Amino acid sequence: MSVGSVEDVAGFLAGRLGGAPCALAVDIDGTLTERRRQGDFLLDLEAVRLIRVVEGLGVRVLLVTGNSAPVVAGLGRYLGASGPHVAENGCVVYTRGRVWHACRETARPAARAIEEELAGLLEPSWQNTCRLHDYAFLARGRGVDPAGLVSAAERVLRERGLRARLSSSGYALHVRPVDASKGRGLAVAAGLAGLDAGCMVAVGDSGIDVEMKPPAAVLAAVGNADEELKRRADLVLPGPSGAGLRVLLEAVARLARR
Repeated sequence: MSVGSVEDVAGFLAGRLGGAPCALAVDIDGTLTERRRQGDFLLDLEAVRLIRVVEGLGVRVLLVTGNSAPVVAGLGRYLGASGPHVAENGCVVYTRGRVWHACRETARPAARAIEEELAGLLEPSWQNTCRLHDYAFLARGRGVDPAGLVSAAERVLRERGLRARLSSSGYALHVRPVDASKGRGLAVAAGLAGLDAGCMVAVGDSGIDVEMKPPAAVLAAVGNADEELKRRADLVLPGPSGAGLRVLLEAVARLARR
């Protein structure tokens, strides 16, 4: 369902949840940022302010991202998002100085093979030294979509007899364990926080974010999200990236004040 205003979003959530959600699961790159573009990591500062508003009204904010645990732990602290936070596309959950593993496997052998074979096409993310399960690669060509390199990576894994999931976030090519899922990590995070996932709203911009429903009761897509996510989302927000997220946060704040 596409909506056009804060009032529309608030009405939809009230009808679906009976009131304000208990928590928001928010993707970072392309959702909390001002734009959805490779190499652009500027946060939408009004969305940051609204995160603090909804937290003050009792709605917990969880970050759910493909970034590593140190990045999301630091970002969550300075944003004022209470978490728990989900890193490595669902494989790692961070809360209160502890790291929980939601994935049983690691994609390290597959990532090593891709790094060896495709060095001319892909470069490893600097965060890979901090990663435990999910590994990220950036396209070396300026403006090249990492999704276009999935077939080359698949060939390497096939020839080496290795198993892994390959997914593009639009920012990076992620080499993931076969049991990786943002939904799996979100379920672990909800359990650690004592939250009922049935009252949570998740929001993102890429096809990977489809994995957050379930467990989230409502899945929202920002206006410039991947078509796959917009097709499967319950709610398509007006405005791209951070502008769309702001509409959701304003609607949640309005419901939480009632």
